[in-house]
Amino acid sequence: MQTQLYQILSKMPKGGLHHVHTTAAPHVDVFIELTYEPETYYNEREGLFKVFVNFANKEDGFVQCQEMRSFYSEPKEYDEILRNQILLTRDE
Repeated sequence: MQTQLYQILSKMPKGGLHHVHTTAAPHVDVFIELTYEPETYYNEREGLFKVFVNFANKEDGFVQCQEMRSFYSEPKEYDEILRNQILLTRDE
C-alpha cells in the first residue's frame, strides 16, 4: 500500500527532487539505462518520467520507453533524445 507521503511525492515534478548536486547524482547514463526497464515510462509533453509496475495504473500521456525506442532505427537515437531532455545546457 502506498503511503500518503509517497502519493504526495509522486505527484510532484521530479518526484520531489528539485535540487541535486552533480557530485551526488549518478551519471546521466545510469538514468538512460533505467529507461530500458519495462516499468519506465516517459511523458514527452510534460517532460516527466514515471515508473508503473502495474500497467493498469499507467497514466494518460505516458508511453513505455522501450516502445518509443522501437520507433527508431537505432536505440541510441532515442537515448540521445532522452539525454537531451535530462541534461541542461548553457542556453537553458
